[in-house]
Amino acid sequence: MEAAERLLRALKRKEDLAQQRLQELHGFKSEYQARLSGDRAVVMDIILLRDFYAFLAKLDSAIAHQNGEVANAHTHWKVAHDNWLTLRQKVKAFETLADRHAKQEIQKQEKREQRLTDETALRKHANRNGDSY
Repeated sequence: MEAAERLLRALKRKEDLAQQRLQELHGFKSEYQARLSGDRAVVMDIILLRDFYAFLAKLDSAIAHQNGEVANAHTHWKVAHDNWLTLRQKVKAFETLADRHAKQEIQKQEKREQRLTDETALRKHANRNGDSY
């Protein structure tokens, strides 16, 4: 159970990191688009403008790739989470069975003790009255 929980936490960190990288890429793209639409775009020469568009295309490609990484990380986390839930249900079932068994054992012990107490009381009563068993 502990190993499954550690794996689940590690996969969640990996998913969070992938999501953070995706947000950073979107931020970079927004910054470059803002530069392109600003006053500088009016005075840019054609080569610089082409380079800007090429860089934006690379950012789009990186964003698409990172979307895949995020989806992949989430899928791995989801599988590990489902496995953890299954394992947790099994552990809870075993705990329930163990508790039930422990209660049954306590009841058996209490019945034995009650029987012994009853037998002892019966013997004492019989000894007082002169009866023998």
